Amino acid sequence: MPPYHRALLVFLTLCVCFGNAVWLTAVPQPAVPPRYVNSIGVMLPSDAAPPSEQVFRSFQPDNHFMEWFRTIYKGVYGNTIIAEPLLRMDKDFNLLPAAAEQWSASSDGRIWYFYIRRGLVFSDGRPLTAHDYVYTFRRGADPKNAYDVEWYYRPIRNWASVVTGKMPVDSLGVRTVDDYTLAVETEQVCAYLPQLLIDSWVSPRQAVEKHGDAWSTRPETSIASGPFYLADWTKGNRIVLKANPQYNGPAKPYMEALVAKLYALSARPPILAAYEADEVDYADILSQAERGRIASDPVMAGELHSFTDFATYYLTMNTESGIFSDIRIRQAFSHAIDREALTRSALQGFAVPAHTMLPAGFPAARPETLKSFQAYDPERARRRLAEAGYPQGRGFPSVELWVRADSKPVNDAGEAIQAMLRQNLNIEVEMRVMEVKTFMEALNRHTLQLGLVRFGFDYVDPTALMNLWMSGGRHTWSSSLFDRLMRQAGAVVGDAERRMGLYHEAERVLVEDLGGAFLWHSVLNQIWKGRIRGESLEPNREGYRAWRVDQIGNTSPTIYVAKTSPNRSEDRRLWRRWF
Repeated sequence: MPPYHRALLVFLTLCVCFGNAVWLTAVPQPAVPPRYVNSIGVMLPSDAAPPSEQVFRSFQPDNHFMEWFRTIYKGVYGNTIIAEPLLRMDKDFNLLPAAAEQWSASSDGRIWYFYIRRGLVFSDGRPLTAHDYVYTFRRGADPKNAYDVEWYYRPIRNWASVVTGKMPVDSLGVRTVDDYTLAVETEQVCAYLPQLLIDSWVSPRQAVEKHGDAWSTRPETSIASGPFYLADWTKGNRIVLKANPQYNGPAKPYMEALVAKLYALSARPPILAAYEADEVDYADILSQAERGRIASDPVMAGELHSFTDFATYYLTMNTESGIFSDIRIRQAFSHAIDREALTRSALQGFAVPAHTMLPAGFPAARPETLKSFQAYDPERARRRLAEAGYPQGRGFPSVELWVRADSKPVNDAGEAIQAMLRQNLNIEVEMRVMEVKTFMEALNRHTLQLGLVRFGFDYVDPTALMNLWMSGGRHTWSSSLFDRLMRQAGAVVGDAERRMGLYHEAERVLVEDLGGAFLWHSVLNQIWKGRIRGESLEPNREGYRAWRVDQIGNTSPTIYVAKTSPNRSEDRRLWRRWF
């Protein structure tokens, strides 16, 4: 090869090499966002703000004790956050391990075993074991404690007898198999016990024995076992919960602190105004005026989240004696009520129509398959009334509709029902707003003729909304078929599909036989800042976002503050400004 060819080849080779090098280094590399680690060693999500900004602020009612098994009605914010339950629940209502890493039922379904994870400790360093849960449940059942929601745990063997002083506390059906295995025996097969025992926040025996009930009233004596601990409690001012560095459970939080601004229940502060001023990150919306104000604001409208609460309003009718013992009368009343109109007017924004006891999204609920039994149909209502012997309402006896003292929208809905019965059936019903005590006494004594009632869930299982319809309860309606299906479903352990199918059959009996005329399900309205994110706030399988506080025990540990708030509401604001 001639020398000049060799030189040219070397030159071209160098050009290619250096050219490639320049080209390769010129390609901009995507910046890797910093991943922060908080004070307890938890790596934050990639879009999270620095740990110093991981603070969640809210208003909470002031109260007395921060211990679940001391009191519910006098309990204060934090009682479900500083303590570790046996189980938690995700946004789709699937059970999650907490203190119990596994759980199982005995072959006869009468005993549930909870296997406590090793390595859990209280904030004072003492190991947490199965013995602590035995102590906790015994504390709840001890008549000396006078626990105000003891009835919730009555499926546990001997609970009722212990609470009433008929049996000693150590006869309660809760025991340890070993240091890390808890056995809970039930009065009868109880397939939903794990769901019930999400509400099982442990009490620290060492603190109770040293300080009595006062242990949970101040930071100096408080002992935590959960994701946060009590750092400050200034009565009438604020509660500060901080990430617990001693916590070794599965729900280590992203947040550094949860700050609650306290208020008296008798004097609710202007919470929405505080939200608008960016003083708090979350607010419950309780009035149509507030909801309307939010809807008119392009930013807040995108931060509003509405979802069906698991609570049902219905008409209860005395089927033991009198006019409502005739199913045709019950059908006439139900078909005469326009549920869509109710939820568009008096209850706008705070209710959706109901035709069943179980709301959509609740286990075993299939409302669309049962809707026709109680659908609005005034012509059908008049036919049923005529078949019962009261054509065009002629000769119909006087009836009172009792409405329990409630919010104005509910009372307005009662008046709307009264008007619908007048218009569609030519029946005059006198509405009376009754004090809660008087109303409930009449309901429980079966002397209430016609009443507007609300009932909501305590745990996520069909039994939470269906058990009250079993014979011998507060309602006069009774069905042996319904009772049998409920008992059969309750005895099914390990086959959720079959169990839910039986509950659906039971609800069909209830709806078709008009055990109650189901009118609406409550809707909760909540607003939170777009920068507040987390797995528990993502849309669930029903497609909505819901802040179920810490009833499921999984909200506070999963939320975090994002670096920015690229909220869709802000996008809409820009869109409107430009176009």
